[in-house]
Amino acid sequence: MADLAQEQRLDTPQTAQDFSFPLTAAYGIQVEFMQRLFETLERGEMGIFESPTGTGKSLSIICGALTWLARHRARAPAELSDDDATRPEWVRAYERKQRQLQADPAAEARARYERWESRVRRRELGEARARRQAGRQMGRVTTAAGRKRQADKADGASDDEHMVVAEYDSGGEQAPYAESVRRLLAARDRGRIAYDSDDSDCGDSEESGEPEEPSLPKVFYASRTHSQLQQFVGEIKRTAFAHTMRCVTLGSRVQLCTNENVRGSARASAQQLNERCLELQQGKQRCAQLPARRTPMLDFRDALRVADIEDLAGAGRARGVCAYYGARAAVASAHVVALPYNMLLSQSARAAMGISLRGSVVVVDEAHNLVDTILGVHSAVLDARTVDVLLDLVQRYFSRYWQRMRGSNVVYVRMTLALLRALRKYMQAAAAGTRVKRVGEFLQDARADHINVFKVDRYLRESRIGRKLNMFAERAGDAAKRTDHAAKRTDHAAKRADHATEPAAHAAEPAVAPATAVAALEAFIECVGRADRTGARIVERQGTHGTELAYVLLDASDAFAALRLEARAVVLAGGTMAPTADVVAQLLPRPRSALCAAAERDDARLDPARVRVFAWGHVIHASHMRALVLGSGPTGTALRLTHAEQRDAARMRECGLALAALCNVVPGGVVVFFPSYALLAAMLREWRACGVAERIGRRKPLVAEAPGCGDVLAEYVAAVGREGGAVLLSVVGGRLSEGINFSDDLGRAVVMVGVPFPSLASPELCERLAYYESLGSVPDSDEPGFGCKPEPLGVGSAIGPRAREMYEALCMRAVNQSIGRAIRHQRDYAVVVFMDARYAEPRIARKLPRWITDGRPLEPLQFGPALAQVAAFFKQDFSV
Repeated sequence: MADLAQEQRLDTPQTAQDFSFPLTAAYGIQVEFMQRLFETLERGEMGIFESPTGTGKSLSIICGALTWLARHRARAPAELSDDDATRPEWVRAYERKQRQLQADPAAEARARYERWESRVRRRELGEARARRQAGRQMGRVTTAAGRKRQADKADGASDDEHMVVAEYDSGGEQAPYAESVRRLLAARDRGRIAYDSDDSDCGDSEESGEPEEPSLPKVFYASRTHSQLQQFVGEIKRTAFAHTMRCVTLGSRVQLCTNENVRGSARASAQQLNERCLELQQGKQRCAQLPARRTPMLDFRDALRVADIEDLAGAGRARGVCAYYGARAAVASAHVVALPYNMLLSQSARAAMGISLRGSVVVVDEAHNLVDTILGVHSAVLDARTVDVLLDLVQRYFSRYWQRMRGSNVVYVRMTLALLRALRKYMQAAAAGTRVKRVGEFLQDARADHINVFKVDRYLRESRIGRKLNMFAERAGDAAKRTDHAAKRTDHAAKRADHATEPAAHAAEPAVAPATAVAALEAFIECVGRADRTGARIVERQGTHGTELAYVLLDASDAFAALRLEARAVVLAGGTMAPTADVVAQLLPRPRSALCAAAERDDARLDPARVRVFAWGHVIHASHMRALVLGSGPTGTALRLTHAEQRDAARMRECGLALAALCNVVPGGVVVFFPSYALLAAMLREWRACGVAERIGRRKPLVAEAPGCGDVLAEYVAAVGREGGAVLLSVVGGRLSEGINFSDDLGRAVVMVGVPFPSLASPELCERLAYYESLGSVPDSDEPGFGCKPEPLGVGSAIGPRAREMYEALCMRAVNQSIGRAIRHQRDYAVVVFMDARYAEPRIARKLPRWITDGRPLEPLQFGPALAQVAAFFKQDFSV
């Protein structure tokens, strides 16, 4: 990456027009958002940007980031003196060339790639003309006998060659040769000679293969869902950047595969579709959507301007090419790449997709769950049933092909078998209950500590033996079905008389699909094989299919540091990012892990004190929003719904009476959030038993969310439209707490019942809190009690100060997402009612978004005055 200190600094644009803002007017916070974003990218820093939903955040990101990108690409290189005429001309020429390379390091590689592409297009155009002239008979076998001989030859002894894993070099263990010698040996095995040369002409020849297309500096935009990515790309199409920049969206094969035969054979399974796609690239049959010629894919890439998933899939079908690989090929020449979280946050996924962040900037939208997403991406589960399927599959594959394996394959397949046997034996002996172990302790207890799991992981990834195992399993399954079918035909007459009492034999289907089992093994071994990861645990428990081994990552800093050190700048954006101190502390902790500490030259990038944090208010007028805390209910019962008290019948009735009274003064819809489905169901039963539910229903229809229920949102929307209002009972962290728009009459009031702290019965959460506590105090925390000695943590035990901060942050981040469902545009208005006195406590209240409290302290109110405030709020004239 270019040294930022040597760059000529760009001036920050001052007006919305300078940012090519597409609307006639921009909110003041949008202009400030774009300016701070521009500065953050220019300085190569990390920033956290909070701008509430409805304030035009997506458009601000697009205009701010792409304005910077356009000016960055046009940046003039720093001038170097060239006025010393006493030096020889060849020296000055050499220095001029070096300055040109410094100004544009990819210029030479780009020119080489363009020459290669031009040559390929000319050659393929000539070949197409020759084929047309020669007619349809050119190069074909003209007789049936000839075609049969050709087929027999193809299906002979070499039929299984593509099933055998290719020769594997384990990094010099078996053959300690130099890289150039290994390349010559590999070329000899292929029957041709390869040459090493630094000569650009030799590197530009077609015999050296396709050169890597140089990647432009770009903006990587990541979000959580496909719909959010589609919305982002749609916003780009509204701007002037749609005519000057290329944008491509990356997705899965399920979304982008254009081969209908493959989609049909995969039976809607993502894993089966992936494996079928890979098989068609290795076997004798090639996918019809992957043409042998390069030109169709190059034309597909060149035709793309600003494309979302639907645009890519449609263009692929229209041109008869693979949109999945076409999108990947378009990344290098794109200015903007929109992609889901999992492709960005995993370093191995980025490598597999050919994504390099060097010199580019990363924008993560809806980043409130970034830490949890990183931990989830780097976690894996393996159960006993899967291990049994894998052990059988690998044993059968090895028994058949071990004599054909070359290089280190035999050694590593045997090592994989030994690891699978150790895992199976350990799982069979596992006792009931849940245990948590460190990775090293687990491997020792499983008698697998003598196996180099890191090398097994590397072998699985680099040899791609998983593809061979899937192909072998599919062939073996087909053969079993054919044998079973033949046996049933032979015995059909004998079994006809008593077929009702003696069922026909069927080939035993594996308990889990081989493709799924192989994917689970690769994910688990990749996690366990990472000895450099900090804060990893193995959680052992009894699951539906026997013993489960869950690899749980507790520390997201290593994975994030790898991304931060590779990218020029990183921006985390969201509507509700509070509390931000906890996010920074988990992503950039002190003390840093081994990976972060080793990067001394990049200390500034990983310094939490250098993170820029911005939080803007809402675009609504202050009078359009009211937040209040209920300290007691209508009968005077205190509303403090701790875990021990929330099931008290009196308090449940008090919550119901308070809600019924609110429904009398709140117009439109009321959305109520509970900490859990269990508490929602318990309160609803109590309300029905004591008649409170009937009182609410007389004023507004009552609609309740339940696990696995139908379209509750549609039912609620219909009720609001039909009756002029309704009450929706939902759950924090449920389907309706994120990404749902309760604007206008759909959400005139949001009610939070209780404080939704996560359950400490989860061993994963307890381990995460204990690990977090061991790291020390939160940087720059003004909370008293931080920095004291960590306390042991477990179910029912005391929580240390740092762990308590994280525990509360997990809770309040979910609360902030739920209350953010209301107030969706400038003229919207709503009230937020916290039905628990603890929301007024300073350590809880300070974790609420700034636009909710507007800097004012929250006080617990008696129910009467609180109800009066709500009634007065809705008597305002909101049209002015």
